[in-house]
Amino acid sequence: MSDFHARHVDLFDPESLKNKSVFLTGCGSVGSELARMLARAGVTKFLIADPDTVAVSNLCRSAFLERDLGSPKVEALTRALKGVAADIGVEAQAVSLSDIDDDTLSAWISTSDLVIAATDHPATQARLAALSYHHVPAVFPGVYAKGIGGEVLWTLPELTPCYACVLGELRGANAPPRGETDYGLATGQLASEPALGIDILHVTVCAAKVALALLLRGTGSTVERILDPSRSVLFAGNAADWIWRAPFETVWARTTRREACICRLAPGGSTADLIEDTEGLDS
Repeated sequence: MSDFHARHVDLFDPESLKNKSVFLTGCGSVGSELARMLARAGVTKFLIADPDTVAVSNLCRSAFLERDLGSPKVEALTRALKGVAADIGVEAQAVSLSDIDDDTLSAWISTSDLVIAATDHPATQARLAALSYHHVPAVFPGVYAKGIGGEVLWTLPELTPCYACVLGELRGANAPPRGETDYGLATGQLASEPALGIDILHVTVCAAKVALALLLRGTGSTVERILDPSRSVLFAGNAADWIWRAPFETVWARTTRREACICRLAPGGSTADLIEDTEGLDS
């Protein structure tokens, strides 16, 4: 493994990642490539969840290969991760999180050092945010329609605004569209939008760097220096559109916590109570 990390010398201590565990939901074009990047950085424990199977349309912009066609995405991604390093441990759950109760989902979160929510379902993103916010760091990447750019929102327990705080303050009706809804496996899931894999990868790379920084937080690495709790959302552009004056411009946004927030569950509250209130967050 010293040879594996030969090109990481002086950037971070590989031992810092040795026992880190990542819970990734959504193994599509963003999630699959993001997981591979973390594996190449040295993360060796993954819990991945996705109910879908690999289709031909996935091959142009994900980590999957032709040999994976028809396989559950979690199985295909497991093969991809073990192709990076055979000793990587992967627990694969070919399930929709809508079929998983809060207690089970909370248990998965509690055994992880980082949650990455890369689903196409806004209500699921909000549910993961509510359950993870007070316990572990989380990253919420999202790509806008036609791949004009995307966002990377990250949270640290009690130090940053939560997912709903940020979206309520910064996005709303002024954000670029995220695609049509009512597609696929669950009502409210965002439809697959035409977008270049290259453009999706640009947003994914930004999310992977933030994820790695969160995993290395407190180790003194140069990587973690990108984190500033007062700037917890990054808008990465691929075109001169919306807030971007030129292609490949990135904008960090400063955010504040909102005291009245749907992500702050009352004691004993269920995330089922949030779904109706969160359906419009990404519209």
